[in-house]
Amino acid sequence: MPNAELGVRELVSLGIPFAPGELTDAASLRIVDGEGVEVPAFVKPTLRWHWLDDSVRAVKVQFFADPRQAYGFDTGQPRTKSIGEEPYDRGTRPGKMDAPVPRVIATLDPQWLVHSQIAGPQLAYDGKRAYDRYVDRQWQWARDIAYSGSHGFLFDRPSVIGLQYVRNGRPEFFAEFYNSATFYLSKIKTGGRGGGWPDCTGGWEFDGVNACDTKYSYLTPHLLLVALAGDDTRIDGAIAQHMVDNQVKGGWSAPLGPYKGAGQAWTERHTGLALEHLVSAYELTGSPATKQHIDDLLGWLFDHQQTPPDGDPVTGAWTHSWQAHEGSDYDPATDVRGASPWMGANIVGGLWRAWLVTRDERIPVMLRDFGRYLDQHGFAPDELAGSWRSRCNAGGIVGWYFSSGTAPVEKVVDIQNNEGYGSDAHNPELMMAIAAARHFETDPEWRRKLSLRADQLSRYLNPDCAAVSHTARAFNWQNRNPEFTWLLAH
Repeated sequence: MPNAELGVRELVSLGIPFAPGELTDAASLRIVDGEGVEVPAFVKPTLRWHWLDDSVRAVKVQFFADPRQAYGFDTGQPRTKSIGEEPYDRGTRPGKMDAPVPRVIATLDPQWLVHSQIAGPQLAYDGKRAYDRYVDRQWQWARDIAYSGSHGFLFDRPSVIGLQYVRNGRPEFFAEFYNSATFYLSKIKTGGRGGGWPDCTGGWEFDGVNACDTKYSYLTPHLLLVALAGDDTRIDGAIAQHMVDNQVKGGWSAPLGPYKGAGQAWTERHTGLALEHLVSAYELTGSPATKQHIDDLLGWLFDHQQTPPDGDPVTGAWTHSWQAHEGSDYDPATDVRGASPWMGANIVGGLWRAWLVTRDERIPVMLRDFGRYLDQHGFAPDELAGSWRSRCNAGGIVGWYFSSGTAPVEKVVDIQNNEGYGSDAHNPELMMAIAAARHFETDPEWRRKLSLRADQLSRYLNPDCAAVSHTARAFNWQNRNPEFTWLLAH
């Protein structure tokens, strides 16, 4: 699709992802025009299914095209016409915030993209599905969100839009994904001595965000940019390693490590996003050291949930201090021990993506048990929910802003009254937590309960709720895990 004033010969660069085992030799990939005639092309592998069979996961392709024609690819015979690799930015122009965007947008069929599993199991877009209609309505206000101001951009906008492009194949989603990703990566700190405190090379620096705020350093945008656009030019392996080090060593936050209880500062968001970041890094590099970081973090999460420290009971949550969660002074006499349902969804997303590359048997146990916790303790009772329910969610359920399996409900209500009006805006995230738990649940009664919760949560997926843009960040957090549609269908 044209994305600039074009000539009759334009450089096209793209990524083509492949499912496991489907491409073992990039020399067998050819670009062809609408008549099936081979076009000279540059092709190189960029990603591999290194944790499975080491087949090619994605290739970078470049060729010169007449934008008035259609092109395709095949893998049925060896390529006979090749060109050398071209500078990627020869085929781009300045976009929003002067970040590059392609002059010609090359997209693939969503059925192919979903089949490739580049974003894990997904369902292709279906206009009859409530979730897809919900995203369509959100896109009306989310597509043109300013990159600066109130941190509306955050770190996950590129990956969230990239996941939707995988599902729908739409050029406008690809264009904004690419613009967002190149902008995000342009703000990664590349100078300095290394990742982690106090230098924090590999952190993100923009709009008042310091490179040592580790939750903004995130490799999934780069992974998707390589896989979907074939753009491997924005950061190099050394900077990717610094981004890993920033999470592991810690910037302003403590280094990753086990939860030890009491008033230790700990949140599900920090830990869950760190896990997803490490999984993306491992997918990119295959680094044994990064794989070990993932294994360590899974072990710490498993121990925290299954054998909580410091006398906390086993509830299925990653129980911790509300006061420490909020950065307040810890007082065990007045503290609430519990967990955030909506932040817990960040751990669920990280665990699910870790499952796809590790098949670690601790992961299904954690996902199942957290789902059971949510059903029992994660939602406000119906007789109270109306006090905090969004207007668009008539009759729907509301997840607690912070929940507890042990504290008196009055203390949870106090927190909700202070922090939790409209917390049902996190219902789309909780869909993923419930869907993942149901996927691994073997008890029929628990599956029934989790299915009911999914049905209740799905009431939020309506046009009125989709139209609410009370914060630009909502589009990011609500759409981090569209694979919940696949999980509920299987």
